[in-house]
Amino acid sequence: MTLVLGEADVAGLLDMGEVVSAVEEAFRRQGEGMADNSPRTRSRAPGAVLNVMHGCLPYLGRGGVKCYMSSRAGTKFVFALFDLADARLLAIMGADALGRFRTGGASGVATRLLYGRGSARLAVCGTGRQAFTQVLAAAAVTSISEVKVWSPDQGRREAFRLKLEAAGFTAEASGTPAEAIGGADLVSTMTSAREPFVEAGALEGVRHLNACGSNQPDRAEVAAAAFRHFRGVVVDDLRQAKTEYGDLVLAEKAGTFSWESAVELKEVAAGKAHPEAPTLFKSGGVAIEDVAVASLVYDKAVRSGRYADSEVNLP
Repeated sequence: MTLVLGEADVAGLLDMGEVVSAVEEAFRRQGEGMADNSPRTRSRAPGAVLNVMHGCLPYLGRGGVKCYMSSRAGTKFVFALFDLADARLLAIMGADALGRFRTGGASGVATRLLYGRGSARLAVCGTGRQAFTQVLAAAAVTSISEVKVWSPDQGRREAFRLKLEAAGFTAEASGTPAEAIGGADLVSTMTSAREPFVEAGALEGVRHLNACGSNQPDRAEVAAAAFRHFRGVVVDDLRQAKTEYGDLVLAEKAGTFSWESAVELKEVAAGKAHPEAPTLFKSGGVAIEDVAVASLVYDKAVRSGRYADSEVNLP
């Protein structure tokens, strides 16, 4: 029997603290050679893009594939989780909330390993649903004393500030990126920006930055000159970074970053690399994160016993 979980089901089973731990374990195991990740591939049609990514986590006995279709009408996500021992399709689930939590979870792992302090003043650039899980992830690994928020739209900034305050955070809306980032110890960017907005002059005092918004080679959030601020640059997957991560692609072209200096998160998680602060983590999202979190969701669903009616027979 295959378990089918809708978006509401998945969202109800997600806990950021558990997600961060599951994602960290996936990267640690990958660093020890016990996990396999395949970079994202894309098929394009007029007005639409199909994105596919997959990976295997033998220590969980699970593998899976996420696919999502983006068009002018929006984006729809689905994940299929398989049993490695007998090839059973264990679950099909909505992967929108799953993706938001796993991306936040990866930032949480990077923050725990690279920032490594007990409290932080956090700046968040971006006010969408992905930005909210960035805040939840930071709060899962360190004490957040305040959150300063920026996005280009004043109404969205204010709405996001209120959302954060309703969730128990002390929050302030900022009129510019530099105003938000100034005085922060920790920064997360999660935007759809085409042009960089994180400038070198705003970064004094920033110990760690999670750059999460761009996964297109011609887009960036962090200006090329700003890379001179960072002593360590960490990526979730180097092969994927070289084809997709515009922040790094454009900085490399400008001569402020070299691929040889980049470290993969799996190496940090496995204790094989120790980048010096200040650090930048460039995240585009990788499949082993999805497999780890989908497996967590599946196990919780099965243990709860509440989803028997969602089981179906598939050929």
